[in-house]
Amino acid sequence: MNEENTKPVAVVDDAADLQGKIESLEGENLELKRSSQLAQARNAAVTALGRLGAVSPALLFEAAELELQFDETGAVVNLEAQLATLQRKYPEQFAVVPRIPTTIDAGAGRSAPPQLSKEALSRMTPAEIAELDWNDVRRVLAS
Repeated sequence: MNEENTKPVAVVDDAADLQGKIESLEGENLELKRSSQLAQARNAAVTALGRLGAVSPALLFEAAELELQFDETGAVVNLEAQLATLQRKYPEQFAVVPRIPTTIDAGAGRSAPPQLSKEALSRMTPAEIAELDWNDVRRVLAS
């Protein structure tokens, strides 16, 4: 057979291989872009959910991940709406926990209620009484 028949076949095979590689790279590119978009959306959502007082921001993001919509630049366009939906659907995740204010003296001046009583003293041995704080013993005996 002549050589002309083999060259076009080889060129066609090369073109098909090249087209396959191009399609594979385009698919990989789209996957990487989507992954980057989701990572940026996750960071923004977790930060916003943290500001809203969410107990489990990462878990809540996973609940809303499929509903996110992106514009042509890759930015999330419906994040605020999804945050509002999460607050409505899962109010227990946004429970307000009262914070106890901390002070610099860490409760100085507060004293525990007395545990010593006359009955308790009467059941103790002299050695046990000797180990007690004498101010507590005097207070109990004075009352």
